[in-house]
Amino acid sequence: MAIIRSFDRPFEMVDLTEELNLVPNTWGLINELGIFRNESVTQHTVMVESTSGSLSVIGDTVRGVRNLVNKDDTRQIRPFAIPHFTLDDTVSPMDLQGKRAYGSDNADTEAEVVARKLERIRRNHAITMEAARAYALTTGAIYAPNGTVVDNYYTSFGITRKEIDFLLGTSTTELTLKVEEAVAHIQDNQLSGEVMSNVVVLCSPEFFGKLITHATIKDAYKYYTSTQEPLRQRLGSGLYRRFVHGGVEFIEYRGSYNGSRLIPAGDAYALPMGSSDTFISYFSPANKLSLANTLGQEVYAFQYRDPKDEGLLLQTESNQLHLVRRPQTVVRLFSSN
Repeated sequence: MAIIRSFDRPFEMVDLTEELNLVPNTWGLINELGIFRNESVTQHTVMVESTSGSLSVIGDTVRGVRNLVNKDDTRQIRPFAIPHFTLDDTVSPMDLQGKRAYGSDNADTEAEVVARKLERIRRNHAITMEAARAYALTTGAIYAPNGTVVDNYYTSFGITRKEIDFLLGTSTTELTLKVEEAVAHIQDNQLSGEVMSNVVVLCSPEFFGKLITHATIKDAYKYYTSTQEPLRQRLGSGLYRRFVHGGVEFIEYRGSYNGSRLIPAGDAYALPMGSSDTFISYFSPANKLSLANTLGQEVYAFQYRDPKDEGLLLQTESNQLHLVRRPQTVVRLFSSN
């Protein structure tokens, strides 16, 4: 344990304990589940071409008459702009001069200050991506809080979002049927030729609490067993409770940032897992001359030293679009009572 001079009693020495870091929870469930597939692009706009086809039963005709004509698929192209997120910081001589290093009685160094600032910036970019992905799933819109990009996937694709009232306040509600309704809707509207691996429901604490205490679920949850003992500990990095019912995995997600919930209170969202092109995160290149038309990365960080050696500029940016290509497969669950 380090020993330093006391501030209030200059002639006395005191012990310096290990530093106490009060770091907000780093929520990343959506990233951990692998819901979105990452894809790098070279431009700041992506074009989504969708093809709508149909199958029909062929009617019979009299031999020699050939007046039934096959119909071609309908194609549409929709552009989506990629939002631009920047976060900068500076390191000045005053950040070092006379400053003690964290948890030590040695003087702080430039390298330590830069690493500390970059780590904090990187966490901010990480929660921004998690929030943007949650926003896409819960609202069907592109996350751009300052309005630089405005678009809604349900509007762009001409789709009405499926919503199911679970009526969790009614003890006689057959929740298994409600679950099956959600699964059936997702299966019928996947339309990708893929077989989804399973269905996951991201739940607000309010929805999850009502679900596991419902009369038709309470006993099932009570005796639900697994190697992780979900009744005794929270799963997934110690943050999330999970419960499987009707073949669907319900996950309580308490994620938030600056007081804003990632899953709106009382809501839950069912979505398919195992699809390769339903949820995609696009990353475009940084706004630098040397990086024009190159494949984008999740986050960029640049350092520029002042020519007069009076400071260091830290520039970071991320250009990200989290596209829900099949918004009809995301089902909102709620309870009106």
